[in-house]
Amino acid sequence: ISEPRRWCGPRPRTCRGSGVMAGASSIKMMITNLTEKAVVSPDLAASRTRVVRLYRDILRHIPWVKQTYKVKYSEQAMTDVVRSLFREKAHLTSVAEVDRLLVKGRMELEEVLHVWSGDMHVNDFFDKYLEVREVDKLRQSGFLTRFYANLVD
Repeated sequence: ISEPRRWCGPRPRTCRGSGVMAGASSIKMMITNLTEKAVVSPDLAASRTRVVRLYRDILRHIPWVKQTYKVKYSEQAMTDVVRSLFREKAHLTSVAEVDRLLVKGRMELEEVLHVWSGDMHVNDFFDKYLEVREVDKLRQSGFLTRFYANLVD
């Protein structure tokens, strides 16, 4: 007597053989990205709520991004980079400019979650911001530290 056949359906896709499921790109997140990219904010108050929503979505996916793309920095350091990037743009008062940046941020998040970005793209993004901070710290330190790091002006 043979065992009844079970239908297993298509196997879930893994990201680059790492065993990490592409689950961060869920249907709910995909719909959120689509609807958020299509919305035009009527005023700054409405765009502020959309900015906060994007910020939370990015922070929510940092552990998944760290594991999937094998980012060498801690989750706290990655969170600090995201926070500083959002704070750099806090002074904007043009609704059109904020909407443009929101669409750009949603597109970038979507590319990362669908694993369309390469490992180097994501790692270089964090390298660029975190290594600049290290160089700034060295420049603020004493002469000998700068001299040994070859940063003497």
